[in-house]
Order: sequence, then structure tokens, then C-alpha cells
Amino acid sequence: MLTKINRQLRLLTAIICCTIGVQAQQSDTKVKMLGEPAPPLYISNWLKGDKITAFEKNKVYVVEFWATWCQPCIAGMPHLSELAEKYKKEVTVLGVSIHERKETTLPIIEKFVAGMGEKMDYNVATEQGTLMAENWMKAYGERGIPYSFVVDQQGRIAWAGPPKNLDKVLPQIISGTWDIKDAAEKRKEWQRLSVIDNNLVPIMNPLMGNPGNPIGALKRIDSILAKNPELKYYPYTGHYTFYALTKTNPEKAVEFGKEWLKHNDYPRFSTVTDAVTGKDNLPASLYILAADCYQSQLNLYPWSMDFPATYKKMAELYVKAGNKEKAAELLKKADSTEVKKTDH
Repeated sequence: MLTKINRQLRLLTAIICCTIGVQAQQSDTKVKMLGEPAPPLYISNWLKGDKITAFEKNKVYVVEFWATWCQPCIAGMPHLSELAEKYKKEVTVLGVSIHERKETTLPIIEKFVAGMGEKMDYNVATEQGTLMAENWMKAYGERGIPYSFVVDQQGRIAWAGPPKNLDKVLPQIISGTWDIKDAAEKRKEWQRLSVIDNNLVPIMNPLMGNPGNPIGALKRIDSILAKNPELKYYPYTGHYTFYALTKTNPEKAVEFGKEWLKHNDYPRFSTVTDAVTGKDNLPASLYILAADCYQSQLNLYPWSMDFPATYKKMAELYVKAGNKEKAAELLKKADSTEVKKTDH
């Protein structure tokens, strides 16, 4: 069981690194703050749209980082295209390819961009060497993609975060109502807490397993939250809390799980499904929560999911929840998607 937990944590770490930008710097390394002048653009090739040589005053720019191998990046490109169209009078959107694999040559990237068509309807470029990754991502304590920065009318980095959250901040930055100082303080606190959250892995791993020590795990988490209560819904804190609650207080696990998922930009649905699938004598609400998490993964990350197998797992959960009608419906979906898979 401990080996399984370790595998799940490695997967969790990989997802975090790919999607939300885990802090890359050590705590004693100076990380740039919001409000500082935007770094220069280090561009090797312009693949689509207009060339941007510098950030012009009184204009807003979105600089988004992506790679051809990054499925969450690809999934978010249509949304970025919609924003580029919606705010085309006020905002210039630039997507920069970074962290590409050695075998991914320029012609491969060019072919990818051309193939995306209107789904990638904004300015696109490749970085010069690793200078964009170094002077933007790493300099601001980030490494995971997709990730975006907003340069305001004064040429400052006004915001940095997942592209999916641009809807919330762009209107304020465009209108001049965005509070950079407040955003900078919140970001600084988030980075501080992220370090503590990441460091939970070696502390909590010995308490995991089957049966493990879930009561001890919750006590350890409580002692950490006593000093930093804001950590409650952070990725690893939530991961360990949910696992421990499924063994000690399943009803509370449902309540906590829903809040934890709600508080994260990229929810760890697999934590819930892994903790619940295959387990007996749990509340119906916990089985349904796990089934909902499988459905969310099908909706958000279809490229990584085996649809027939997932529908079968969901059906099993609904049987345990006492809803045989829903289970039968899902088994039909599993059969139909299996047939389509075979036909192709």
C-alpha cells in the first residue's frame, strides 16, 4: 500500500509541476515580485501573428508559456484565443514555447502551431535558448506550465498565474483598478506556504499505507495548521487530509473533499478516486463524490483517460452507493465507447 501511495504522490507532483507552477527557487533565493518591470523578450522565432520587440507604454500584454507536449497547455489554447479576441483593442496576447524536448525541432513546433489554426489565434513564438524560461519563469519562482504573466500599461508585471484565471484579472488591469501591492503580498504568502506544503511529503509518507496511522496523520496536520491555517486546502495538505479522513471520518471526508477541490485551480481529482475506488463500507456520498471526480477528469483531461474503463469504475461506485440504475447507464456508455474504440 505504501508503494501505491508513493506512486500516487509522484503522479501528484508531476501534475502540479505541469499545471500550476511549483515554486522552483529555494527559500533563501531572491524571487522577483509583482510590480517590478517586465523582463525583456528573448525570442528566437516568430511563428504566428505580429513581432513584438518591446512592451509599449499604455498597452497591456499577456505572455503565456506552453510546450507542444503539455496537454493542459493545449486544452487551454481555445480559451486564450477567446480572450485575445475579446480584448483585442486593449490586450496583446503572446504564447511562447519553452521547455520543449530535445527532439522537438523548430519544424515540429511550426507544424503544431499551424495545425492548431483558430484554436491558437494569437501571437506565437519560440524562446531564444532558455532565456525566457530563466528570466521569466525561474526568476519569478515558477517552473510549471501552462503559466502566464500580465504586463500592465506601465510595463510592470501586474499578475502571474494559471491562464484559466486571466478572466478575473484582465478587466481590472485594463481599467486601472488592479491593486498590484495587494496582489504581490498575496503571491508572496502563497509562495511561502507552498514551500511548507511541498515539504509535507517526507513528513507524512511514514504515516500513510494500509492501515497506516491516519489518526497520527491528522494530528500532525493539525499541528502544522495551528501555525499556518491557510494551508488547509493546499495540494499536499489536502491530499493527506482527505486520505486520513476516509479512514477515520468518511462523512467529514466528503465535506472536506468538496471544499478542497473547490479551492484549487487544478483540482487533484485522482486523490479522491484513488482513496475511494475499491473500498467497501463507505458512505454513499463518498462513492458519488469519487464518481463525480472521474467525470471531471473525463471532461477536463480526455486525452489521458481510458473512457470505457473509467465508466466501469464509475458504475462500480454507483452500485456501492445503491444507485443501480445509474450504474447500468454507465455500463452502457462503457460498452458503446468500447465499440467506437474498436471501430477506430
